[in-house]
Amino acid sequence: MDAQQVLATIGEPTRFRIVMLLADGPRTVGELTSALGALQPQTTKHVQALEAAGLIRVQKLGRRRLASLDREALGRLAAWFDGLAAETEDDRALDDYAAGVAEAEERTGSGRPATVDFTLQRRVPASRTAVWRAWTDPEVAARWWSPRHFTVVRCAVAPVRGARTELVLREADGAEYASAGAVQEVETGTRLRFELSPLHPDGRVVFPVEVDVRLAGEAETAMRVTIRASAEHPEAAPMLAGLEPGWSQQLERLVHLLTEANYNPLHDRPHPRRQR
Repeated sequence: MDAQQVLATIGEPTRFRIVMLLADGPRTVGELTSALGALQPQTTKHVQALEAAGLIRVQKLGRRRLASLDREALGRLAAWFDGLAAETEDDRALDDYAAGVAEAEERTGSGRPATVDFTLQRRVPASRTAVWRAWTDPEVAARWWSPRHFTVVRCAVAPVRGARTELVLREADGAEYASAGAVQEVETGTRLRFELSPLHPDGRVVFPVEVDVRLAGEAETAMRVTIRASAEHPEAAPMLAGLEPGWSQQLERLVHLLTEANYNPLHDRPHPRRQR
């Protein structure tokens, strides 16, 4: 079924009325003509258009022509609409984000600071050494350090206290968003704490953001990431509310990267797939 053609056909007012009339049961073309208050040649053309679109069937019974809805075809159209109506992960993320923005705007608008303090945990089927490198090697980090629908333009991070952190993301429309800070604490292989705060175009910090990464395990890694931030101005509400869904998507990309069969983050080059 060509859904676009079907919808265009039904969208014509007279044809829509015919479909609604046939919903109650089959009718002859004459009966449809009478119900519509139209001339029979006009009604016949509309019936033929609906039949060509696969929405109705016309059967000749003696001298009568009886039109009826093709219920099976309408079922396929309904299934197509069901597919459009199915909620996606992005829909849920957008709803959560909108709720977070509203809450942050309410708090900052009343003169109170809006804060976030949340922890995300993931179990990664990769060695702690591999996960540590994914966090501390900018070439590897650039492969995962962006939410969906964004790409990494520039990334800087190093496992050295005081080292600069930087992340510049680009959206599909070309808009860029920069964050920066510095590494505050390093426990090689197990902990990395740093600032990564969103910046105004002039380089000023919009509000401070602290990221605390902790790793445990050997062959499999337990990853625990805590994000803390606080903002006082209403214009910062969208960025503040976007921290949790954004970081959640980024960590999912990190896990995916480290579990890809054709990628070895320890050597940063493809390795042969294992033979089953």
